[in-house]
Amino acid sequence: MKKLKLGGVSKQRLNEIHVTKENRVYLGYIRGMAYYDEMQDTLALMTRKNCRGDVPESVNIQTLFEDVNGDLLIGTWKDGLYRYCIKENTFLHYPPLDEENSVLALFQDSRGVMWIGTSGAGLYKAHFSSDRKTVSFEGYRHDARNVSSLPSDYIYSIHEDLQTRSLWLGTREGVSVMELADEGKFINYQESGSKHYLPVREVNTVFRDRSGLMWIGTKGAGVFHVDTRKRSFNVIYPRGNDKSFTDLISTLYVEENGALWIGMGYGLDYQHGGKKVTLFPSKRPYHISYSPLTREVLLAVHDEGMIVCRDGQIIHQYKTSNCGFVPHDLVYLVHEDRKGNRWLCTYKGLGVRYRDGREYCFNRLSGADELLGREMTTMVEDNDGSLWLATNNNGIVHVTGDMERPESLQCKNYCMENGLLPVNTPLCFLLDRSGRIWVGTEGSGLCLYDVQNDCFKSVHKEFNLPGDMVGSMQEDNSGNLWLGTNQGLAKLTISGKEKGRVRIFTVADGLADNFFNQNASFYREGTFYFGCSRGIVTFNSEVVEEKQADISLCITDILVDGRPLEQMPDKNRKEITPFTPDFTDRLVIPASYSHFTICFASLTYNRPQQNKYAYRLQGFDADWHYVDASSRTAYYSKLPAGEYVFQLRATNENGDWGDVREMEISIEPPFWATWWAYFIYVLLAILFMVLIWWEIRRRLLLRNRKFCRKVRRTRCII
Repeated sequence: MKKLKLGGVSKQRLNEIHVTKENRVYLGYIRGMAYYDEMQDTLALMTRKNCRGDVPESVNIQTLFEDVNGDLLIGTWKDGLYRYCIKENTFLHYPPLDEENSVLALFQDSRGVMWIGTSGAGLYKAHFSSDRKTVSFEGYRHDARNVSSLPSDYIYSIHEDLQTRSLWLGTREGVSVMELADEGKFINYQESGSKHYLPVREVNTVFRDRSGLMWIGTKGAGVFHVDTRKRSFNVIYPRGNDKSFTDLISTLYVEENGALWIGMGYGLDYQHGGKKVTLFPSKRPYHISYSPLTREVLLAVHDEGMIVCRDGQIIHQYKTSNCGFVPHDLVYLVHEDRKGNRWLCTYKGLGVRYRDGREYCFNRLSGADELLGREMTTMVEDNDGSLWLATNNNGIVHVTGDMERPESLQCKNYCMENGLLPVNTPLCFLLDRSGRIWVGTEGSGLCLYDVQNDCFKSVHKEFNLPGDMVGSMQEDNSGNLWLGTNQGLAKLTISGKEKGRVRIFTVADGLADNFFNQNASFYREGTFYFGCSRGIVTFNSEVVEEKQADISLCITDILVDGRPLEQMPDKNRKEITPFTPDFTDRLVIPASYSHFTICFASLTYNRPQQNKYAYRLQGFDADWHYVDASSRTAYYSKLPAGEYVFQLRATNENGDWGDVREMEISIEPPFWATWWAYFIYVLLAILFMVLIWWEIRRRLLLRNRKFCRKVRRTRCII
């Protein structure tokens, strides 16, 4: 980091820095204007000596803005509006706007119209001549008698919301929004005196980021952001347009003619055209199904057995007292299979009424498996005709055999005790178009039946799904799963190029609530219906599709032995990296340090708690580590010396994965394990071997001399 000082001005207060599309840097000071000279690496004051025209020397520069022509428009305090033609190196000074003549904000909208925010004179629309040498102004001011006028004549900031095609103004009295198609009419968000509440008075900055979020910077109340995207979800309030409705939706069904059946905490409503009928107003409905053979609606209501309806009217009711296939009057679900047989899940097990009129209660049937006498809450029919039954805290029961011969049916239990199901609380089933069995549970979220191992496995964490409960499921025409969870609505892609992609929707997207109820969902002709405690959320799966936005990933900090880089002595820090964490592409960890931590964040601010992250250290990690927004760190300790590559990627709130970011990491060996140390070791080894060889040679020569002397003595004696 280098400190640059501007020479030639008495006061160094800097008001504005602007980087043009050509990467030229211009600075606005309280006493003039300057530019950055890249060749000299210095700041140069713009004067009549180096610029032409009416140069704003000693002028208080407030704001700089580059227009579509590549010129700089310059807003000043008390000196109005200037234009700097960069190519010609020429300044133009326009006539005063008003007596105050102070410009605080400049902005050019998507149509090319220039807007000027002033200090005390409101908002101006500028009309420039074709040669840009002259200009006329059209003004908008505050009018105390008109609630649709500006809230204040002090305009600090201007920006455009491209999603609503409106101009946002930060003023002394809150935020003012003007649709470009209806100029001069303002919607004002204020702390007081407006039906649109904003918990702050002065707004210094309004800004739109790349993802389309509008940001509001305030004086004394922090920063706000606003998502103005059009909501894709509608909410049906069963008891009228009452947003305070809090009676949970327990079940629902939509007939082909558009008739809507809605089961609530107490009571069941039938709505078709102008007709509305309420059945069992003091009882809780559990399930609504339809018989395509008889064109009848089948209801399961608390302690009312099985009810058969047509056109909103009850035509028959089956209870333990008048039939032989209802084990208990507390019926949770009625399912009509492909052959027209009606199966009942009840408080005391399974019951069936065959199409030929035969009736059975399995809790009374001699020889029936005892599992069929337990409390059953829901079921699904497999492609082979077998039944999967959800019990109340006893796992799942799979019923196989000849369904027409109830005494021959066989059962298998999938539960925690035998390790075939992660939890004992299944809530809902889904048979997808590929024949796979999906189970929504409480505690382990989404589970999938593993045919090869004959068990259910939780895939909730694998797909990074929210919460730990899936209460309702539907499949759309493209094969995607839509899951109602305890933390929002999730769209899961289970096939194709985007397999594993998850898109999460919450109240911030227009949902009535984030908690979705058990088995309270329905899908017909492209439209979904999901029930929650605040109404029915309806939407079209195609409407909620969005383009994948760029995901900015930032390295927020690097800690070495628990100490942030910025807190380390300069000498030690430069050994590790000369750059700040986010600009570091190579990290060198000296042998004197034993561990390091990399902190990161995805710079997507629309529900950042839903961002997911994955990281790995190539050369050390075998696979990716997946973490959520609450665990944005990667920790490594006592790594072997060597070269590694740290890889990091992240999602936005939609579950879209961004590009992989990489950082080279070098772990230096201790001094005794460096190459020069090994070179010395080799030299010492060679020297040692030479010494040994020299010693052996010396001893051999000495022994040979002794032997020769002995031979000579012997010859002399002879």
